[in-house]
Amino acid sequence: MAREAAIGDVVRMADPANDLSRGVVMNELSEELLEQLGKCKNLPTLPKAAMRIIDVAQRPEIDMGMVAEAVSADPAIAAKVMRIANSALYARRRESTNLRQALITLGLNATLTLALSFTLVTKLRQDPIKGFDFNEFWKRSILAGSWARILATEVEVVGAEEVFLVSLLQDIGMLAIDRVAPEVYADISPFSMDHDTLAQHEKSKLSVDHCDVGAWLLNDWNMPEVLVGAVQHSHDPSAADVDESYRDIVKITALSGLLADSCASPRGAESMPAIAAHVKQQTGISPERLSDMYDILIEQIPEAESVFEMNLMEEDELQTLMETAHETLLIRNLNVFSQAAELVERAESLQEENQVLKQENSIDELTGAYNRRHFEDALNEEFEFAVKQNSSLSMIFVDIDYFKEANDNYGHQAGDEVLKRVADLLTEMVRSSDVVARFGGDEFVVVLPGTDAERTALVAGRIVEGARQLEVNTDDGRTVKVTLSLGTATQDPANNFKTSAGLIRAADSALYNSKRKGRDCHTSFTAEDVA
Repeated sequence: MAREAAIGDVVRMADPANDLSRGVVMNELSEELLEQLGKCKNLPTLPKAAMRIIDVAQRPEIDMGMVAEAVSADPAIAAKVMRIANSALYARRRESTNLRQALITLGLNATLTLALSFTLVTKLRQDPIKGFDFNEFWKRSILAGSWARILATEVEVVGAEEVFLVSLLQDIGMLAIDRVAPEVYADISPFSMDHDTLAQHEKSKLSVDHCDVGAWLLNDWNMPEVLVGAVQHSHDPSAADVDESYRDIVKITALSGLLADSCASPRGAESMPAIAAHVKQQTGISPERLSDMYDILIEQIPEAESVFEMNLMEEDELQTLMETAHETLLIRNLNVFSQAAELVERAESLQEENQVLKQENSIDELTGAYNRRHFEDALNEEFEFAVKQNSSLSMIFVDIDYFKEANDNYGHQAGDEVLKRVADLLTEMVRSSDVVARFGGDEFVVVLPGTDAERTALVAGRIVEGARQLEVNTDDGRTVKVTLSLGTATQDPANNFKTSAGLIRAADSALYNSKRKGRDCHTSFTAEDVA
């Protein structure tokens, strides 16, 4: 019996000789991190039961006997498959009393994908965690997988089990990071922050985030390209290098993570309108229909808790989630969603411009950052939009400390390299929707739409810390150390500037205060700074 294409494409093993994902993933990781991962003896490993399932899945032709043999090799996994086949997740006319009947109900490839999911989760949950809350990790992962299945069933562009597996594993890189660098998560609560902020924190420590490391791990397991690529881009589905063959999977996976956060995050309720607007923009699902889908999730949670043997949400949490979804997503809040949708569209429009419209007249030739003209145009546009929407807009002014002395002491070639490295650092530390530009000489600016003062200060702190790690080696064997001074300012109700030029002056004033403090630091502008 031939396999169904949708599920088979994910479970099928990629030919290592033709695996395009390996080079892409390897290029993201530094040699130092690759060495750490290579030497780590307790990285998550692929269990033998999973290898058996994958071995069957990669065969050109499979039949019911092959699948039944692979799944029944682990009685616990076979029992989970039976339970799913008899659950409300699958329409059925009669109860499946044996594995063969369950295979008929589920389909062969759906069975293989579900069995692989259960096998991986069972094995990985047995491994110790050092730096973060183990239960919160799996809670988010399983909720994301559940949301992915519901979304896929609704939009019918990808197989439900296919995207369930990808969404379940989208954060697996966090487990690998915890093994090789537990200090990354030691002093933060990664599941109380949004994943953009978490990714920035990871990049400030490792220069990559958990999506890149997760893709490396799956690649190391020799998993198929579609699974590796989908995990690597799961938090940036609009990236230009997302392969068209799995773009829909990446899109659903990214949405599943946001929706999981709306259920599990302490700030989930307040993020729901923006998430709903994003879901509508990406899939066409209305807020009212999304409210119904929250009900579907709540109905399915007890089954997921039973299959994965962990508590996801308490009874009172489920009740609160249902009430919040109904209250937030019903038609009387259409005005809120209209505004949120406009914000989402603006952010995505700007992101596309940053990725695609790198025209010669808007790029600084030396550093590859945007030039001052592009910065001023972008800031004026974003300032007007922020005032109209009463939303936050932040700016960071960046100055390279003692750059003239470095030029004089080490030469202009070394100075040019410092400028390039600083531009690269700034680009790595911010979102693709933000604007990094060279303002002139040794000064750079960053525009952060929709970012409040507190988060901007966090970004600035990471940039200062990241610069301290920069070193530029000269041709004569000397080393140039780099530090930065930063000033930040935010247009919001607390600091309502009349013009974009006022915002620039405020950030410049904060930068001046950083220099007065001794440089190598960041300072935020406040209303009290006005003379």
